[in-house]
Amino acid sequence: MAKGDRNVGWPGFFRAFTVLCAIILLLSRAGMEQLGQGNQVLQVYEGLTLWAIPALFMLWGMTALEEVKTGTLPALSGLALPAFGALVFWGAVYAVAAHLLGGGALSWGGIWGALVSAARGNTYAHLWVLYPLIGLYLVHPVLRRFTSTASRGEAGYFLGLCFVFANLLPVWSTFFPENFLGELLQRLQVHLVLGWVGCYVGGWYLRHYVISRVSEFAIYILGVLGLVLTLAGDRLLGGGAELWRAYTSPNVVLTAAAFCTLFRYVLGISEERSRRSAVNALGGYAFGIYLIHPLWLLIAQKLGISLWGMSPVVGIPFFALILFALSAPFAWLLGLIPGVGGALTSR
Repeated sequence: MAKGDRNVGWPGFFRAFTVLCAIILLLSRAGMEQLGQGNQVLQVYEGLTLWAIPALFMLWGMTALEEVKTGTLPALSGLALPAFGALVFWGAVYAVAAHLLGGGALSWGGIWGALVSAARGNTYAHLWVLYPLIGLYLVHPVLRRFTSTASRGEAGYFLGLCFVFANLLPVWSTFFPENFLGELLQRLQVHLVLGWVGCYVGGWYLRHYVISRVSEFAIYILGVLGLVLTLAGDRLLGGGAELWRAYTSPNVVLTAAAFCTLFRYVLGISEERSRRSAVNALGGYAFGIYLIHPLWLLIAQKLGISLWGMSPVVGIPFFALILFALSAPFAWLLGLIPGVGGALTSR
């Protein structure tokens, strides 16, 4: 961490806020499926919170690149394998939950089938972020070395990984397009993994180094312009809304960087130890909240509770806060499980 940076609690605060905004984003998109894509209020909420996804990758990068040691084995055992385990676990949880809430019976065969299905990539929609994250964790040794000094072995590891994922597996999927490996490669979206590298390393940079006041205000200006383009880029410059609302669009990434900078230099928490400890704890299992919250939507659907009876202007942030609050104690309890709790609720 940068020398002289006393605001040590801001990453936890930023992580919790980012997860809350990610929930708002997912609720907005779910609402558009129910109420129609033309709902202006939901489109605005979506545009205001798209930055939360690249911000998650910034948070993962600032944590892993700052705290995890370099080397292939630590990256695989401490990052990639736990992330893959979380993907399989939560994929199976949602498959089993959807099956049970749909009236199905619980069986060991069904649980095993859910695990296999999750391992093959058939997971609940919000879990997609774990795929590029696993890709980033696989190349973490090289990225970590980039923040210090690259070695020949790590460069070879990176080249080998690129060859397998970017050269060998695409050929395999061309010859066997219906094979699950080809489908898995498509889900991993290797080209997007390369795009996420900037967010991953950028988060570390914004945490590790102190930037000048001029640079800080420049980031704020670019972030505001990015938010404007996210909301109105198609109307102002054309190109289609998809161009300006992609997670890796420059305007969305710049907005994420601006929020990250804002939390570090302006919205830091109190120096009082208990408050800082509480915020750090909440940030520690905030991603667990993100992973858990759709379960409440499945339960609400089973009970016949509609989230769209209230005006979206009030309903979206209201229900996001409710889902956040309902999921928090379960994320905390899961985090207490010895050995695996951290892997299931935090990254």
